[in-house]
Amino acid sequence: FHAILHKHVLKIKYQSFGNTKAKSLILHPHYLKQFNNRWFLFGKNPDFETVSNLALDRIVSFKELDLPFVESGIDYEMYFEDIVGVTFPVDAELTKITFRASPTLAPYIQTKPIHGSQKQLSEGAEGCVFSVEVLPNYELERHLLAYGQELIVLEPKWLRNKMQNRLLSAIKQYNKLSFE
Repeated sequence: FHAILHKHVLKIKYQSFGNTKAKSLILHPHYLKQFNNRWFLFGKNPDFETVSNLALDRIVSFKELDLPFVESGIDYEMYFEDIVGVTFPVDAELTKITFRASPTLAPYIQTKPIHGSQKQLSEGAEGCVFSVEVLPNYELERHLLAYGQELIVLEPKWLRNKMQNRLLSAIKQYNKLSFE
């Protein structure tokens, strides 16, 4: 927070889950965001064209560098307007996603929307149909999957198929256990 406030460039040692060793990188820090009980730091890494996103709990160490600070020029409130979570998908298009929540789940979805664009389209014996307009990303998929059998994606078809394949893969994992 101090580095963002005072516009200090950082040298960060960062160890992602996929790496056995920490890597050093330079970051011009611009924004902090919390999602799913984890904090993320956004900024400009000179090695990349796009915004860099680092989970704070994976930062091993950091130190301030005496380098000119590069401003972002990004309105981060707008940057996150069309996504769920913190991962901005490359080349994604704003997509209307419709899903049905069971009668048990529907009141929860009504009172705790998945996204600010959420609209309720219908209500019936099978539950409520909702829509959101977002850039589909990993966090959205995980969020929808977390509701299990209480929620089904109706449209777009490619996302419904992707969710179905993930659930079938999960069933295979459980089926393996029954033979052990």
